[in-house]
Amino acid sequence: MLRSIYIKNFALIDDITVEFGPGLNVLTGETGAGKSILLGALQVALGGRASAEYIRAGEEKAVVQAAFDTSDMELNKRLELLGLESSEDGVLILSREISRSGRNWCRVNGQVVTLAMYRQAGAGLVDLHSQHQQQSLLDPERHLEMLDSFGGQQVVKQQEKVEQHYRQWQQVQRRLQELQHNARDAARQMDMLQFQYDEIEKANLTSDEDQQLTDERNILANAEKISLLANNVRQNLYSGAQHQASAVDLVSEALNSMRELVGYDKKNQERLQSLEEAFYTIEDVGQEMSSYLDDVEDDPQRLDYIEKRLDEINQLRKKYGDTVKDIIEYQQEILNQMEEMTYSEEMLDNLKKQQQEHFQLLNREAEKLSLMRHKTAEKMQKKVISELVDLEMGKVKFTVGFEKLDKPNTKGIDNVQFLIATNPGEPLKPLHKIASGGELSRFMLAVKCLLAGTDKVPTLVFDEVDTGVGGHALHSVGEKMSQIGRQHQVITVTHAPQVACFAKNHYSIEKEIINNKTFTKIINLNYQGRLNELTRMLGGKDSTSAAVEHAEALLKSTN
Repeated sequence: MLRSIYIKNFALIDDITVEFGPGLNVLTGETGAGKSILLGALQVALGGRASAEYIRAGEEKAVVQAAFDTSDMELNKRLELLGLESSEDGVLILSREISRSGRNWCRVNGQVVTLAMYRQAGAGLVDLHSQHQQQSLLDPERHLEMLDSFGGQQVVKQQEKVEQHYRQWQQVQRRLQELQHNARDAARQMDMLQFQYDEIEKANLTSDEDQQLTDERNILANAEKISLLANNVRQNLYSGAQHQASAVDLVSEALNSMRELVGYDKKNQERLQSLEEAFYTIEDVGQEMSSYLDDVEDDPQRLDYIEKRLDEINQLRKKYGDTVKDIIEYQQEILNQMEEMTYSEEMLDNLKKQQQEHFQLLNREAEKLSLMRHKTAEKMQKKVISELVDLEMGKVKFTVGFEKLDKPNTKGIDNVQFLIATNPGEPLKPLHKIASGGELSRFMLAVKCLLAGTDKVPTLVFDEVDTGVGGHALHSVGEKMSQIGRQHQVITVTHAPQVACFAKNHYSIEKEIINNKTFTKIINLNYQGRLNELTRMLGGKDSTSAAVEHAEALLKSTN
């Protein structure tokens, strides 16, 4: 609820702080005293239009600051989403500074914010109702919410169920649209992937094939040179050249001499062993070179095949990978993609079935909700008319108009609007087309009384909504406001003593002139002050008048 409002240099107000209490708070005073100025300052504090025209004459800036007790509200989460710190003591302070230079400041709990963030922080704290500004009641989008609130938890839970099914349907719908969009190019992509896969498959590659072929090509391309070198190695080591002994023959002679030497000196035994090992090694290499030479041959056909095969592999490497191993791995990726695309087609069919199932379920639950709403509307219509009778509007016709939507949304399949006819014989019309502010005000009071237990807005402000209401209806208006005040904080500006007498907290707004300057002051009245103010409002001139007795009777009738 609104705990207090601080106003400085705003219109006729110099510097005041007004503390409000729970229940019905009434503001009274003579015309022009500044009652509407106070509510205007509250509107600015809530993020309403701020103009330099509001600044008190002779001053450079104005400040309005509203403090709200949020201990009973789930506000911290909203502040966190806005990046703002919540208050540890459960108080939200909204402050605006208006400057003639045009540089205005918005603060939430002392933190400077943009006007948009400021308005979001204060959203839902106050619902303002005046002759021309029935905020929630004139908004057709709120009518459905009011109807559901009147229906109670059963209707609210069913609406939440519909919203959940709608979200699920939308999720499947978005996924389906994505797949359908991708499916436009799926056939071409599949053809391209299939071509790439077949091209690689046709090559019948094996791992490291390119390196093996490169090595073989080097041998075939240099077969003559290799044969010459290998034969030279074989001759020098094993067979010997013309007029030249081989290494095997020379080492063999040396080996015979070493054996004879060992017969004379055993110390050469290890050397003999080493020489024998060298002899057998040279002999083995010489023999192997003979076998090697038998395998080396000039094969132009094989070389031509290898060159073509390597060229084929190189063409694939340019497209699919640096090595044969990379190409084989890419082929597997292609296979995975094609399998995934095939799976996507199956998924598309599955999503179409899911979409239909979710939509049917959504429709079924929305129809169930609509039926509950129609039953609720019948009860609400009777209740509202009963409340209007108390407000001397017994001839008013009221109905909840339904329009079925083409397809469900988060709220179901119903478009709801309150319709009213204030005079017999007139057709039912939307609330915002009603001309009489007084009738609209009383209708609003009737609805608010019905929804007092479910309305989430903690503070309701009424600005002279009793204008145009007379007789016994004024007492009913005050009684209805008092009734609403049992579950909400109510702040109202009134000229009617029949309404003011119901106040739990009564404030008198007065205007005084000091040194040719006009000031507005606000006084929280005690019992005697209330008696005097009600007497003034009733038109009494002195304390012995009948107006005093009437004022006393009004106060006693509400206790």
